[in-house]
Amino acid sequence: MGTSRAGKFLSRCNRALIWLVRDFDLLNLLLRALSFALEALAFGALFFLGVVARPAGLDDERRGRLRHVGAMFALALAISQAVLVATTSAELMGSTGMGVRELATASFFIAGCVFAAAALAMWMALRQPLRLWPAVCAAVVALGASVSLSHAASRMEDRVALLLLTAAHHLGMAAWVGGLLFLLLALRSEPEPPFAQAMARRFSAMAVAAVVVLVGAGAGLSVFYAGSWRGMWGTSYGILLSAKIVLTAMMVALGAANYLAIRGAAETGFLRRLRRFGEVELGLAFTVLIVAASLTAQTPSVDEMPENTLTAQSVVQRMEWRRPSFHTPEFAQLTPTTPLSVAVREATFTGGSKSDAQDRAWSEYNHHWAGLMVLAAGLLALLTMLPRGRWARHWPLLFLGLAVFIVVRADPECWPLGPRPFWASFTAPDVLEHRAFALLIGAFAIFEWGVRTGRLRWRPAQFVFPALCAVGGALLLTHTHALGEGTDEVFAELSHTPMGVLGATAGWARWLELRLDDDESGAQRVAAWVWPVCLALVGLLLLNYRE
Repeated sequence: MGTSRAGKFLSRCNRALIWLVRDFDLLNLLLRALSFALEALAFGALFFLGVVARPAGLDDERRGRLRHVGAMFALALAISQAVLVATTSAELMGSTGMGVRELATASFFIAGCVFAAAALAMWMALRQPLRLWPAVCAAVVALGASVSLSHAASRMEDRVALLLLTAAHHLGMAAWVGGLLFLLLALRSEPEPPFAQAMARRFSAMAVAAVVVLVGAGAGLSVFYAGSWRGMWGTSYGILLSAKIVLTAMMVALGAANYLAIRGAAETGFLRRLRRFGEVELGLAFTVLIVAASLTAQTPSVDEMPENTLTAQSVVQRMEWRRPSFHTPEFAQLTPTTPLSVAVREATFTGGSKSDAQDRAWSEYNHHWAGLMVLAAGLLALLTMLPRGRWARHWPLLFLGLAVFIVVRADPECWPLGPRPFWASFTAPDVLEHRAFALLIGAFAIFEWGVRTGRLRWRPAQFVFPALCAVGGALLLTHTHALGEGTDEVFAELSHTPMGVLGATAGWARWLELRLDDDESGAQRVAAWVWPVCLALVGLLLLNYRE
C-alpha cells in the first residue's frame, strides 16, 4: 500500500513539473532572462576590476576574491547558454523534424555554442591571478555572440547600426548594474571611509558614463523597433518596451540619489545609504532584464500588421472606467470542460482554447473581486500610517482570502468546481500559473500579518512580503500573449504589464522602507507611502479589467 501511494505521489509530481518542458516559450524566456543577468554580472566584474578596483588601490587579496566571484558568474553564464541551446535544439528537432546536420549549421546554434565557449574562457581567465586582458578578449567574443542572437541580427535594413547599438546597450547595463554589485561586494568588509569614498567616486563616474551609453543606445533601438509613438503603446512589443523604460527611469532616480550621496558625503555616513539604494537598484535591474527577455519573444512594432496594432480610440474605449461586474454566470453556462490532455495541448501549442461571452464574464467577475480586495488592502495599509490607524494592521488577511478565491474560482474546470482532479490539473500551464500566484499571495499574507501584529519577530520574515511582491510583479511581465491572434492579446498585455510594473515597484519600495530604518533623509517616508499607493492602483486596474 505504501509503495503504491509513493508511486502515485511521484507520478503526480512528475505531471506537475512536465508543464515547464511543454511550455517551451516560458522556459526559453526564463533561461534568456537568466543569461542576460549573468552576462551583465560577468562583464560587470571586468569593468569594476579594470576601471574602479585597481586604480582605486584595492588590495590584491580583495581583488582576488572579486575575480573569483566574477569567474563563478562567467561559469554560470556558460552553463545557462549551453542549456538554452540544448532546449531550443530539442524543441526544433521535435517540432520541425530538423536533423543534426541542419541543426549544426543553424545560426542560433553556432552563436550559442560560441557564446558558451567564450563564457567558459572568461571563467578560466578570471581564475588566474594575471592581467585582465585574456578575460576581456573572451568577453568581446561573448558579446559578439550575444548580439548576434538579438533582433538586430535578423534585420535587413540598418543591421550594422542596430548591432552596434545593441552591443552598447549590453555594455552599458553591464558596467552599471554588474559594476554596482561588485562595488557592494567590495564594500562589505567595511574598509576605511576615505578609501571607500574614493572607490565609490570612481564607480559613480563610470556609472554615469554607462547610463548615458545605456539610455542613448536604448533610445536609438526604440526608434528603430517601435517606429512611431503608436508603436510604443499599440503593440505588445511597445507596451513591454514602455514598461522597461519606466523601470529604467526608477533605476536612474535611485542611481542619481546615490551619486549625490557619494559626491556630497562627508568622510563617513554615506556607505549605509549607498548599500540600501544599491540593493533596490539591482532588484529593479533584474526586473528590467526579465522584460528585455520578454521583448525577445515579441515581434518588433515596426513589423506588426496594422490590424494587430491598437488605435488610440480603441485604447481609450478599453481603459474607460466602467462599473465593475459582481454578477457571475452559472457554472453550467460555461464552455464544456475538455479532457485535460486536450487542454494542455491547446495551452502549449495554440495559446489556449477559445472562450465565449460566459467564460469572459466569469473571468471579469474574478478580476473585479480580486481588485476590490487589493484596493481595500492598499487603502488599509495607508490608514496604518495615521496616528489612529493601528486597527488596520490586519489588512494582510485580505490577501489570504484572495489566495483561496484564486484557487477556487480561477479555473472552474478544475477541483473544487469542475471535474478535473486537483493534482492532475497542474500539468496545464495556465492552471499552474494561477496556483503559483495563489501560493505567493498566501505566503506573503501570512508572513506580513505576523510581522504587522508582532506575532512573528524573526527579522527576515519582514522581507517575505516585499520579495514575493517583487517576484509576482516580475512574473506578470513574463505573462506574454504572443501566441494569440489579433488585438485581444495586445489588450491583455495592456492590462497585465502595468500591474506587473506596479507590483515590482511596491515590492522594492517596501524593501527600501524596511532597509532604511532610522534613516533621516526622508527616503524611508517616501517609500512608506509609495508601496500602498501602488497596491491601491493595482486594485483599480483589476476593478476595470475587461476581457
